Amino acid sequence: MRSILRMAGVVALSLAPAVVLAQGVQRGSGLPTPLPLFPPDNWWNVDISGAPLDTNSAGFISFIGTNRGLHPDFGGDVDPEDPNLPDIYGMVYITVSGTQPLVPVTFVEFGSQSDSGAPGRPAGYPIPDAAKTGIRWIEGGTPANLSQAGNDDHMLLVDRDNRILYELYHTYWDAGQNRWEAGSGAIYPLDSNQRRPDTWTSADASGMAILPGLIRYDEAFGTAPIRHAFRFTVRSVNGYVYPASHNAGNTPNALPLGARLRLKAATNLSGYTPEVQRIFQAMKTYGLIVADNGSDMYIQGAYDTRWNNDVLNPAFSSLHASDFEVVQLGWKPPVATVTGALAFYTVSPCRLLDTRSAFGPLGGPALTTGSQRVVTAAGLCGIPVTAKALALNVTVVTAPAPGSLSIFPGDGAPGASTSISFGVGQTRGNNAVAKLSSSGSGTIGLVSTTGPVNVILDVTGYFQ
Repeated sequence: MRSILRMAGVVALSLAPAVVLAQGVQRGSGLPTPLPLFPPDNWWNVDISGAPLDTNSAGFISFIGTNRGLHPDFGGDVDPEDPNLPDIYGMVYITVSGTQPLVPVTFVEFGSQSDSGAPGRPAGYPIPDAAKTGIRWIEGGTPANLSQAGNDDHMLLVDRDNRILYELYHTYWDAGQNRWEAGSGAIYPLDSNQRRPDTWTSADASGMAILPGLIRYDEAFGTAPIRHAFRFTVRSVNGYVYPASHNAGNTPNALPLGARLRLKAATNLSGYTPEVQRIFQAMKTYGLIVADNGSDMYIQGAYDTRWNNDVLNPAFSSLHASDFEVVQLGWKPPVATVTGALAFYTVSPCRLLDTRSAFGPLGGPALTTGSQRVVTAAGLCGIPVTAKALALNVTVVTAPAPGSLSIFPGDGAPGASTSISFGVGQTRGNNAVAKLSSSGSGTIGLVSTTGPVNVILDVTGYFQ
């Protein structure tokens, strides 16, 4: 346990979350598109409104307490009248450019389950120097050199150019040793649906990412529906189920990490303000996912001084655990198999992906060994959302070692078949037919047995 005193001499810099700082650093804004984060078939983004109920739904809700009200675990400054007080409500997220220097992090609790660097990138995390002693860079708002024992002190960072999410737990700047420390750290390429290795933690107890499950001000007050699930806590957990990967408790009758709650479809939302209606509707469509131990029915969101907790608090507390139901534990959307004859339609040859290009949804980075990449094809190159498969020319450019590349449906997992094999130094092409996701998201996935390897996909037609 660290013995920490809050220093009266901390210099406060009162910032609205959407602030651009040096070297393209932003707090509370600048997330890379498309949104929501991660591919459309990611567990955070799938529609669960039609998912089956768990047979013990009523028992789980009873364990929480049927009259337990929801609480918005986010907001703005604890005391807006005192700019020297760093304390905040909610999680801070930071976006940086691809040129932000990467700094090493020493993991002092779960080192064997932590990521030292992103796939295909140098080791390190893109932490701005200002976070060492500045306020409101980590959860809770306290400067990282004054992190307090008992706090989670999460730091959430997004490299918007390289499309990578970095998350840290128990973040601490150790000035005496001149190093960043953390309890654990996890890194997520934003164009991938890969889970953490089974039994591994992340910056969250569940092994899942934190940022994609936060309620953000920009989406609550936007014009489009919120299209992802929310992260929430309960006081005790019992094991874990998909999509979680880590166990943080074994309390009988409690929900496991990764369990999903869904606001009952019959819940009347007409009396709430538009932003609250948008949040609650997402609870019906995408639900809540148990992510950590904490207070029962606390829903996490991003720090933003524009939140009005005089609106949020009574609205959330008007909903109770009894207004929710538990989705079948470990539920995954079914992956359908295409049956029957399909018609083939040609298109003018069109480049769908070239990882040699600038980083982005249809560009870099190169595929690294074993890392999966998801590409959305529907709506591009004349491919309709009704397409079931693609005719592709697949090219691997100057492979660094012998290997093979597999293409699979974006809502599925890699199979045993390969789309192209290659030798060291080869640039090689092959024709392939690739099934699209059965969910209708129009995505395909790629994985290579060796890397980093650059891949080009050219579409010549589609099946439907």
